Amino acid sequence: MKHELAVLAAWLHDIGKFAQRAGAPASAGLEQEICPQGETHRHVLYTDYFIENVLPLPPEMEGLRGGLARMAAAHHRPDSASREETALQRADRLSSGGDRREGDAGGNYRTARLESVFHSIRLGDSGPEKDAAPLRYRLLPLDDEESNPLFPCAATDDSGAYADLYADFCKALAALPVKLGFRHYLHSLTTVLERFTWCIPSSTYGTRADISLHDHAATTAAITQALLACPEGQERFLLFGADLGGIQKFIFGEASHADGGDKGAGKLLRARSFLLQALTHSVWLVLLERLELSHAARIMDAGGRFVLLLPDTPTTRTELDRLERETERWLLDSFQGSVRMTFARLPLEPDDLLRERFVMCFEQFNDALEQAKLRPFSGLFGEHVSPVLPVDHEAYRQFGECELCRRRPATAPQEEEEAPMCAQCRHLVRQVGRRLPRARYLVLNRRPGGLPLFGGLYLRLEEHAPDTGEALDIVSIRDRTAFSAMPIAGFIPTVREDDLQRWQKEGRLRRESDALFLAGEECRAGEPRTFAMLAEEARIPPQKEGQAWRSVACLAACKADVDNLGLIFGMGFGTGGDSRFSISRFAMLSRMMNHFFGAHLMRVIEREFPDIYVIFAGGDDLFVLGPWSEVVDFALRLQADFTAFSGGNPAVTLSAGLPVVKPRLPLRALREAAEAALEQSKEEPGKNAATLFGVSAPWPLFQSLLDDGRWLEDLCLRGVLTQGLLRRLLGYARDCRDFAAGGAIRKGLYLSHMAYDLARNFKNSSDTADDLQRLKALGQDSRKFPRAEPGIVWALYRTRISS
Repeated sequence: MKHELAVLAAWLHDIGKFAQRAGAPASAGLEQEICPQGETHRHVLYTDYFIENVLPLPPEMEGLRGGLARMAAAHHRPDSASREETALQRADRLSSGGDRREGDAGGNYRTARLESVFHSIRLGDSGPEKDAAPLRYRLLPLDDEESNPLFPCAATDDSGAYADLYADFCKALAALPVKLGFRHYLHSLTTVLERFTWCIPSSTYGTRADISLHDHAATTAAITQALLACPEGQERFLLFGADLGGIQKFIFGEASHADGGDKGAGKLLRARSFLLQALTHSVWLVLLERLELSHAARIMDAGGRFVLLLPDTPTTRTELDRLERETERWLLDSFQGSVRMTFARLPLEPDDLLRERFVMCFEQFNDALEQAKLRPFSGLFGEHVSPVLPVDHEAYRQFGECELCRRRPATAPQEEEEAPMCAQCRHLVRQVGRRLPRARYLVLNRRPGGLPLFGGLYLRLEEHAPDTGEALDIVSIRDRTAFSAMPIAGFIPTVREDDLQRWQKEGRLRRESDALFLAGEECRAGEPRTFAMLAEEARIPPQKEGQAWRSVACLAACKADVDNLGLIFGMGFGTGGDSRFSISRFAMLSRMMNHFFGAHLMRVIEREFPDIYVIFAGGDDLFVLGPWSEVVDFALRLQADFTAFSGGNPAVTLSAGLPVVKPRLPLRALREAAEAALEQSKEEPGKNAATLFGVSAPWPLFQSLLDDGRWLEDLCLRGVLTQGLLRRLLGYARDCRDFAAGGAIRKGLYLSHMAYDLARNFKNSSDTADDLQRLKALGQDSRKFPRAEPGIVWALYRTRISS
């Protein structure tokens, strides 16, 4: 319990800085006991008061409140006889030594605001202007849905911002579950701490204010725990991590059958993505349970990868060996080798966490993880496990193959008229597909009946939190009020009653017997929309009597990820002795990226793009699909928000691929088209581009091309341009592109042909004279016209008459 108390104290050791800046009360008469020289570092007085008078504790810990307050507040003047207090002091110094660098905080301890983590990132000559003032975060809760707190700005908050934030923080603490045991209490407390202290500078005196109070507390807690788990005098660490591979092939299916394989992928995309996210969570959760460590060891967990800071002891090494073999075996049995997890570990001395040494250590760790990816399942094969998987011929004879995944034999049906499916797909349909849209919590325990995960864990999706603490973890997926919090990109467009009414009014619905059909698919309120229904939403109904339906019923995917992320982590904070990279900056950048993709964008989609289906989003990437025009608009919003999120740093960019396809295209082919389009974008000089209709362009040019497309669409709707002239414009743009690339000389005639065509067929008038000049200028724009295809095809698709 002493070690658990020390970890809790580490999480709270600097909470007094928050209280002090908010003008909250402090303990009196303790200056000579806990303040250095009896007068400096007065925030410890506020830490003591907070723990003694404000912090809710589980009933079984009330008798330890005084000891907790002493341990947390004495981190600058520890009792040398207390290993817990000295470990916390050492952890605080190691964390600070890795984080802090001399500079200007931009104000005093009350007025300074947290500097954007992206302001320090440079790649070569690319980065913020050297004399540019850093953008800073406002004092707002992480989940403030109205104010976009993730977007740093130049202006600072008013003087009362700390008091308002602290008052909301104290209210949130009152909702902590204190009767479910220490584990869930600690998870809940750290969730609330992240929610309110992510934007607070850890230090403002003589340093750059670029590390948050949350990230400093998190790394201090991780280091404290690892120090105390080692024998005294033998304190060493292990950086341990894992990376999940085969993610997209599992989600979308493989081309293993003549029909394209995986007929049921459309029903299970989101469920499969969710399963893999829960899988990585279960692996590190089981490991920490075996080592009797708290989740403070987790440095990051996002995008199929996790990194832990562990004590380097014989017990730890034995358990890691066991975990790696068991995980490989479980994955081989559960996924037939299509999903794999590779591991790496790196021994560290405590001083390796200091800033001047950590960057090299982290590079070694990443190299080890990349090398491990080249040898999946090597541990099992080294133990003479056969790479040839056994086949249950009797199960195939009895029930056939699973119609959803086409990888395993079906099992006995459990519901009337149920399609033949394997146990894994049945669990995904029942435990995830049906429950995820309404669920608020993930409950992981060893009670059978949920979705099987690693280590004998089962996962259940629940609308209400459990009233007992038997679960190994309870994860809140909708808010950050209590328990562990993990953004789950779980938005799935469903059929709403107002959708049915709108479709009925627009004449989209067809009734057969007692059922309603849209685009040939039966639709019922509350059910997820099919891809055909999503594609149908791209069609535009008549706005006036006598007009026809227009636009094409197609889907588009948006596959996007951050450019050069490995370089950003490895070199973006500087190299060698000048590197500013630290374990806290790694955790902070990973956490912020994951929150942008996994939480912020999900709120944007739910509010503004409700027809978009989220397949996966988190870490540093996402994959969504929906009506083609809506997905293109979403891609532009994604780029605008990411630019605001990164503070406009030109070294931090993302690229996207946007294939437009028919809704019946096999999802495997859709994935391949999206990957090819994304790779094409990343071949642009400097990346930072999007690819649509086979043409790539940097984002500013891409935006301009789409603006041209909307302008051409308007000209067609006004009758100024015809579809025939638009198609010929497309041909001229392609000729221009081929000519510019060194194609046939005759292609250079495009300009004269275009001028002649416009003179004969453009409906010129006093109202359209400017439009004609703009078209002529477009044809002469040697940078823009060769890439004009996305805008022209946009106008062609949007104005095509559809029945």
